[in-house]
Amino acid sequence: MVIGIFDFYDLAMFETSCGDGNEYKPGELVVFKYEDGSEEIGKVAYIIEKSRDESIIKENQKIIRRATAHDTQRLEANAIRGDEAIKTCTELVKGHNLMMYPFYAIYSLDGARVNIIFTADDRVDFRDLVKDLAKALQKQIHLKQIGPRDKAKIVDGFGRCGRRFCCKGVLPALESITMDMVRSQALEGKGSSKLSGACGKLLCCLRYEVSAYKELKAGLPLIGSYVKLKKPAFGSHDEGWVTGLDILNRKVKLDLGNRDYATVKADDIAKILKAPMDTAPRGAFAEAGFVADGEDDGSVKTKPAGDPPSQQKTNS
Repeated sequence: MVIGIFDFYDLAMFETSCGDGNEYKPGELVVFKYEDGSEEIGKVAYIIEKSRDESIIKENQKIIRRATAHDTQRLEANAIRGDEAIKTCTELVKGHNLMMYPFYAIYSLDGARVNIIFTADDRVDFRDLVKDLAKALQKQIHLKQIGPRDKAKIVDGFGRCGRRFCCKGVLPALESITMDMVRSQALEGKGSSKLSGACGKLLCCLRYEVSAYKELKAGLPLIGSYVKLKKPAFGSHDEGWVTGLDILNRKVKLDLGNRDYATVKADDIAKILKAPMDTAPRGAFAEAGFVADGEDDGSVKTKPAGDPPSQQKTNS
């Protein structure tokens, strides 16, 4: 059996095998050991037969016991101390004129380390800040920069659907959401405000029905295609341009010319006479080695391939 545990200190999910003979349940608090021997507390998120992501398996982080009343008291006390640490950090950030926004801090179970989470638009040189924080808090400082989706998962809240954020409530890990998923569901015309979550990125739920839409979309002509109908529409028009798709009902919207429009079933189309024009960029961009930035909001930016990631992490 594989147990997925959310680490309260590192704010990350990891998986490990259950080797102590105890049967744990989702939602239980447990204490585990890091590789260096230090103890930390976390919550059992799920229990599965086999790991779905080998990258998060950490066999060296073993559960040693269920959290005791003393462990939970220390966790609650550390949360209060974390609020004080954020206030101290915010004041020091202002003093150093740094463009970073600390919003969450958590002490380790033994209280020897403090993990401060922040967001920033760009990379930040916080070396002097770390020194001042270490003097002010008298602890080992760990600063971690995260993106807006990770921040939403930590802060928590409710989405436009009225339910708890998917990233906090039902998703064991954040997965990439791309504009290809939006296009496969014919939602690109909805506008960014309706497709974005509280984090400002594409909604996590856009991923849920992609496979179903791809199956339903199979056999439908692409928008921009020129097609021939089995039977003429309005008695005389048997050819037209595809202007839209009703994927769930498998219907095609056509411009028949002479200001005549019709919606027909996919089965009413005899054949595709012309494929849509390919408007993808060519030439200089491909030759220069430029690639689409794989950000999860689906926006397309150009940059040289191999740029380093923007996330920073440091210990002091």
